[in-house]
Amino acid sequence: MFGKRSAPKEPKILNIAFISDHINYFTTNWYELFNFETYFLCKLSNTLQELGHNITVILPFHKSLENSKKFKELKFLRSEEVIIPERDSREEKKAEVMLYNCGAINLAFIKETSLSDREGFISDPSNSMLYPDNLSRFSVFARCSLESLKAIPFRPDVVHIVGKWASISAIYIKTLYRYDNFFRKSKVIFTISSIDDIPVFVVDQYPSLGLDWNYYRYEYLEFYGKVNVVKGAIVFSDTTTFCSNSYIEEIKKEESGKGLEGVIIQKANEGKIKSVLPGVSSELSPKEDKELLKIGANYSKEDTKNKKKVKSLICKKHKLNEGNILFLFIGDFKENTGISFIYEIFSDLLPKREVSLIIIGKGEGFRETAIGELVDKNKDKAVWLKEIKIDEITSYIAGADVILIPSISEPSSILPAVSMLYGTLPLVRGVGILNDLVRDKINGFKFYEYLPSEFRNKLTEVIEMYYKNPKRWTKLVDTAMKSEFSWYNSAKTYVEEIYSDTRK
Repeated sequence: MFGKRSAPKEPKILNIAFISDHINYFTTNWYELFNFETYFLCKLSNTLQELGHNITVILPFHKSLENSKKFKELKFLRSEEVIIPERDSREEKKAEVMLYNCGAINLAFIKETSLSDREGFISDPSNSMLYPDNLSRFSVFARCSLESLKAIPFRPDVVHIVGKWASISAIYIKTLYRYDNFFRKSKVIFTISSIDDIPVFVVDQYPSLGLDWNYYRYEYLEFYGKVNVVKGAIVFSDTTTFCSNSYIEEIKKEESGKGLEGVIIQKANEGKIKSVLPGVSSELSPKEDKELLKIGANYSKEDTKNKKKVKSLICKKHKLNEGNILFLFIGDFKENTGISFIYEIFSDLLPKREVSLIIIGKGEGFRETAIGELVDKNKDKAVWLKEIKIDEITSYIAGADVILIPSISEPSSILPAVSMLYGTLPLVRGVGILNDLVRDKINGFKFYEYLPSEFRNKLTEVIEMYYKNPKRWTKLVDTAMKSEFSWYNSAKTYVEEIYSDTRK
């Protein structure tokens, strides 16, 4: 009557190779601390390794890394040479693969003259322009990355490609390497933060990819008469992931799709576009925060009294009234961050209401001038920190009551998640990951239309609740601090839903 119960299967241990162009982890500035590019690769790969999987990470080497403290802490293992024969009788390329150990993870850096020895990495620092030969540079990186897996050797079950400039690797696995037995069983995953500022090249540069012209068609890399390698990676990958389901829905529409909405819709219908919310490092919490420990002000969701102490210290440092609601803005001074809203609305709000504002950021000159004028006119209520030590950032988050993120478009940032864990309520525009993370008047505040009036109305609502309904405010803070942003959840989602169930 009863069949024999089979023993549960042991979870499969995967060989996962990450290929990425993101070296920000080793060169992080304070304004990059919460960016997708800075934290995603490092935290995901480490968590996957802790779950028992074998991880190799491949990155481009750039000479700026030589001054990086984090890079210097790596343990050098050995070097290998890879040779890339060029097609059409052109000169072959040679590159050095430098292998390092980072805990239990192998790191391979691709060092090649055109890729590694420039003053800038992507752009020329003398004029802030993209290098004109970037397509050639990163096609070399892509080929060398795949060849380096053979040299290590590390035969991947999954090749997870992260970043717009690394996207060429996804194309190559399914074209130049489609008959290579080494990658025969490899699933190809492509992850990007957004489709903003994707690299597009004139058709004259197409030969530098070394691909047959058959792939320069609208089904593959052709994009309005140009070459779009990100489009190609989305087409050829088994699955493309973003960090927000709301963002995926947005880029299916013409106004946000940047011309890629057709391929996004097609691949989403095929089940090949998915979202995975990122996690937050356990170090980014008021209970574990080392800077708060220095001032004896660590706190937790069970006991938040030291949050008031942090606010008091911040306000005394900058001569602000600690009785005022304290707003915080962290970000670049660019239009897409909503910095113009900060200037416009707070120019009127600061003189009239019991509010204080701290701005941390820098950027476009005319915006810096406007923020400077705002602060000069409200010296007892507003502070602008153009530069700050990276270790101090979380202290300001802890001391604030509300963090302002009125972005125009998907910011691909964990800042709202971090602020919630610190009990600082995010006020956001409901786009992309901001829409997925923040629930209005439950764990933060949210408005939708990108209009100054909408931002002003939400700010008024926030101020009224803070002063007139402290019990509800406390409830929102409590809910925010109980949020769960574990990297283990993100990593398990990748293993169980992306790596294991990817449609070939």
